[in-house]
Amino acid sequence: MEMNRIKSATLRNQDAFTIVELLVVLLTVSFIAVLILPALASTHPNVQATRCINNMRQLGAAMAMYTHDNFDLFPPNPDNPGTNWVTGLVGGWMPSINAGGSTQAGNPDFVTNSTYSLLAPYVRNNADVFQCPADPRICPYSGIDSSSIGQPIKVIRSVSLNAGIGTDPRLGLPANVKVNGPWLDGNHSHTADTPYATFGKMGDFRRARPADIWTFVDDDPWTINDGCMAVIAAQPDTVDYCSVLHGNSTPFAFADGHAEMHKWKSTIWIHNALPVRVTFQGAAAVGAGREDWSWWASHATRNLVTGSVP
Repeated sequence: MEMNRIKSATLRNQDAFTIVELLVVLLTVSFIAVLILPALASTHPNVQATRCINNMRQLGAAMAMYTHDNFDLFPPNPDNPGTNWVTGLVGGWMPSINAGGSTQAGNPDFVTNSTYSLLAPYVRNNADVFQCPADPRICPYSGIDSSSIGQPIKVIRSVSLNAGIGTDPRLGLPANVKVNGPWLDGNHSHTADTPYATFGKMGDFRRARPADIWTFVDDDPWTINDGCMAVIAAQPDTVDYCSVLHGNSTPFAFADGHAEMHKWKSTIWIHNALPVRVTFQGAAAVGAGREDWSWWASHATRNLVTGSVP
C-alpha cells in the first residue's frame, strides 16, 4: 500500500509543470506579445489618432522654436513649391501605387534634410512627424540610398501649412514680408490684410489669438501637392481639402503650439475620388456644411473689417 502511494505521488509530480517550465512558457508568451501587439495597435483608429495629434504637437513646438531663432518670423510659405517651408511635391498615389504620382513623394530627404525642410532640425530630422499614420498612400522610394530605389514606402508627407501663415522670399530677402494668402478671396488675387489677415510673424496676431488660428493640418491624400494649404474665406468654397481619415475628424496644430482633433458635423470633406469643387460649394452653402466651412475659414484667418468670415 505504501509503495502504491509513493508511485502515485511520483506520477503526479511527473505530470505537473516545474516552476522553470512555467517561467519559460510565460516568457515565450510575453515575447510573442511584445512582437505582435505594437503591429496590431498601430492599425487601431484611436492609436493612429493619438499619434497624429502627437505629430501636430511636435510641429507646433518646432514652429515655436523656428520663430524664436528667426526674429519672430514664420518660415516661407508663399504657395510656391520651390520656396515653401518644405520643398517637394507629394501628390498622387491614390487610390493605390498603380495610380502613379510625384516621384518626389518617395524621397525622405525632402522632410529630413534642412536644405529642403526648414523645420527638420527642430524635430530631430524625424520623418514620421510629417506623416499621418492613417494616410494610405504608398509610392516607390526615390531617395539617395541606391539599394532601396523602387522599394515601396509610405509617401513622405501628409501635412501642409496654412497658406495665410508665413513669409514670402519672392518679395525680398531676407524673407520678412508676410504672405498674401492668394486664395483667401477665392480668385487667387488676395493681398495681405485686404481684407483677410495673414500672419508673417507672431506679432501679427492682433485681431485673432494664436490659440484660434491653425497652422498645420493633415492634407487630403487625393488632393495634396505642395506644402501649402489654401483656404478660401470670401465664401463657402475650397480648392484644397483637409484629411478626414480619423472618423470624419481632422488634426490641427495651432499658432500657440497646442493641437486638437476637430470633429466635423457634415460630410463636406468626404470623398472617395478626386473631389469636385462645385459639389463642395453646394454642400458648404447651408446647414451643417456651412458651419463646418465657417469653422475651417474662421480658424485660418479673420476679416479685418468684420472680425469674422466672410
